[in-house]
Amino acid sequence: QIREKLEKKEQILLFQNRRGFSPYMECEDCGWAAMCYQCDVSLTYHYSGQQLRCHYCGHHEEVPKTCPACGGGKVKTRGFGTQKVEDDMSLLFPEAKIARMDMDTTKSKTAFQTLINEVENGEIDMLIGTQMISKGLDFENVSLVCIFDADRMIHYPDFRSVEKAFQLLTQVAGRAGRRNIKGKVLIQTNNPDNATLLKIQQNDYEGMYEAEIHEREKYNYPPFSRLIHLTLKHQDQNLCQKAAEELAKLLEVQLGKARVLGPEKPVIDRIRDRFLFEILIKLERGANMKNVKAFVREQMTNISTSKNHKNIQVIVDVDYVG
Repeated sequence: QIREKLEKKEQILLFQNRRGFSPYMECEDCGWAAMCYQCDVSLTYHYSGQQLRCHYCGHHEEVPKTCPACGGGKVKTRGFGTQKVEDDMSLLFPEAKIARMDMDTTKSKTAFQTLINEVENGEIDMLIGTQMISKGLDFENVSLVCIFDADRMIHYPDFRSVEKAFQLLTQVAGRAGRRNIKGKVLIQTNNPDNATLLKIQQNDYEGMYEAEIHEREKYNYPPFSRLIHLTLKHQDQNLCQKAAEELAKLLEVQLGKARVLGPEKPVIDRIRDRFLFEILIKLERGANMKNVKAFVREQMTNISTSKNHKNIQVIVDVDYVG
């Protein structure tokens, strides 16, 4: 499909919502993986500069020539980010003018607009990018959009993942065929019969809404409830856990155990050398939010000023608060 569009002098967008060359590096002999020393995440390999970087704290280091664990020489990249897609496309289509739009290529004030102008003027045949290319771009000569790894977006551990994936993939798909040229969208998946992907294919927003609203009601998630998401941070994991457990008990006194979920470790439980624990407060729509918020703030203050929990940081995720 890409080759066909290039022959017709039409433009292509490739969407991969993961920057860098490769998500991680691994030793084929012993299974060692390059991890950030400050965060509980793997380091992403960036081809330019030959560096391993953490996308959470900014730490970077050189790529090891041999495995730090076993000394073997089979340290290989795994997976692919926008840099890897760009590199592979350059090998497959050496005649094409290819550009990449992500956080790494748009650091300067003018870089973003320069890329847009080059696409509009036909100076770029293929634009590879993250969600930066999904919204607001109106290119009349783009006839093909290719979306990589859609399953990762749909199955992300968040109750809104389907809604977000539908929104994002539909927006990206909408970049193709905006004027006189008929557009085509290709989505990479291991499960083409996935209900969400079928609804995206049919542009069935109402069907997605009906399925999601049923799930939300069944498990009492917004809009049928209101959520307050608390994150506790500290350099000492045990102290952080104890503070989270104590805060949860304080909240349960007035709110009840059914409304206070956790504490639990998040998917990534250490960032910038601070351990994280989460508490989720789930409230019915009729709850007096003003009183609840005041009570939660009071208990947060009690924990953060306690002698036993010195320097504990408690953060409220306002995105969850109804």
